[in-house]
Amino acid sequence: MSAHVLVLGGTTEARELAAVLAARPGVRVTSSLAGRVSRPGALAGEVRIGGFGGAEGLAAWLSEHGVDAVVDATHPFASGITANAAHAATAAGRPLVVLRRPGWRPGPGDRWHPVGSLA
Repeated sequence: MSAHVLVLGGTTEARELAAVLAARPGVRVTSSLAGRVSRPGALAGEVRIGGFGGAEGLAAWLSEHGVDAVVDATHPFASGITANAAHAATAAGRPLVVLRRPGWRPGPGDRWHPVGSLA
């Protein structure tokens, strides 16, 4: 029995996860990149570049390509694809895992300057 996992990526964590999953017998991995980088680094498994056409398009893609599970390992600021992935996974009846790197924490010798907003 094999499993097809879609990794929504672009982060180091997504690249590392794709490599680990692709090395497992019976696991097919497709990494999806938004296409914002002109020359992405090598990825294990299959690679697709570009959008899906919103949540409905992603749900259709999951069904058409026999995806068994979705991992959202996108950048934390990529809220659009995160929302679309949640809706699409629910609509297609596929499990979704969100992989986020931990936030930065102050360490010895740091000089942090808290601000009220990103702007």
